[in-house]
Amino acid sequence: MKKLLAALANESKSAELLDLAFDFVIDQPVDRFITPERVLEHLDRALVEHLTEAAIAQHVRPALDRALARARVRDDRVSDWLTAEAVAELRSVAARPVVLKRAFLEGLVKQDAVSHLVRTLVEETLDRFLQTLKPGGSGGGMLGAVGRGAVGIASNFGKGLLGGLGAQVESQLKSAASSFIASSMHVMLDRVVTVLAAPETGARLGRMNAQGFDEVLKQKTHKLIASGLQLPVDDLLDTVPGLIAHNLARPEIREGILEELRALLEIEGRRTLREVLGDAEAVEAWRAEVRSTGAPLLREFVATPGFKAFIAAR
Repeated sequence: MKKLLAALANESKSAELLDLAFDFVIDQPVDRFITPERVLEHLDRALVEHLTEAAIAQHVRPALDRALARARVRDDRVSDWLTAEAVAELRSVAARPVVLKRAFLEGLVKQDAVSHLVRTLVEETLDRFLQTLKPGGSGGGMLGAVGRGAVGIASNFGKGLLGGLGAQVESQLKSAASSFIASSMHVMLDRVVTVLAAPETGARLGRMNAQGFDEVLKQKTHKLIASGLQLPVDDLLDTVPGLIAHNLARPEIREGILEELRALLEIEGRRTLREVLGDAEAVEAWRAEVRSTGAPLLREFVATPGFKAFIAAR
C-alpha cells in the first residue's frame, strides 16, 4: 500500500498509471459505455427547463452580443468565411431552377392576404387606366386615346362632349371594372398559379437566388448579425427551454431518439474506442491530453484527507 501511495504521488509514476488506465479504457467496445436508454436519461437530466433557461441566459445570449462585437472588429465580409470551391458550389445550388408545387401554390393563393394583394393590384391598375381616359388625364382623355385629331373632331367639340358625358362614362367604366374584377378573381388567381408553376418562372427564381447569393457575399458580417439581432431575440430565446422540454417529453420523439442511437450502435457499438479514435496520431494526442490533465488531478486526489482516511481504514 505504501508503494502504491508513493507511486500515485510521484509525477512520472502517476502518469504511467494513467497510461495503463487509458489503454484499458480505449480498448473497450463503445457499447460498454453507451446505451440508448442511458443517453436518453442524460438528456432528461441535462435538458430540464430551468437548466436550459440558465444556459441560454448565461451563455447563448451573451455569446450573440460577443459575436457581433468581434465581427465589428474584424470588419470582414461573408465571402471571407468561404473558400472559392464552397462559393462555386453554393452558388450552383442557389441557381438551380426553383420547382414550386402546384398544390402548394393553390393553397397559397387561397389565403386572404394573397387574394387581397392581387385584387388591390388589379384595381389600382384599372383605375390608373381609367384616369388616362378622363379629360386632362395622363393619356390625353378618351378622345386623345382614340386619336381625335385623326377622326377630324374639333378640339372644342371634343371638350364639350366629354364635359357632358365624362362623369357618366367614368362611372360606368368603374362599375364595369369592379364587376370584371369580382367575376374574374378566380381566373386571375388560377393564372397566377400557372405562371408561378411554369418552368420559366422556376428558372427566373433560380437566377434571382444566385444574384441574391452574390449580394450576400458582399455584405459585412457584422451588419448581417446586427440585422438578425433586430429580431425579438430575447423573446424567441425565452421559448426555447419550453419547446425542448415539450418535445423531449413526447413519446414519439423519445422513441425516435432511441431508434437513431440503436442504429448508431449497430455500426459503432462493437468497435473499440481506439478504433473510433482513428489513427495512432489521434490516439497519442488523446493520451497526452489525459496525462497532462489527469496526472496532476490524481496526485492532488491522493493528497486529500478523504483519500487518506479511506486508505487508513483499509
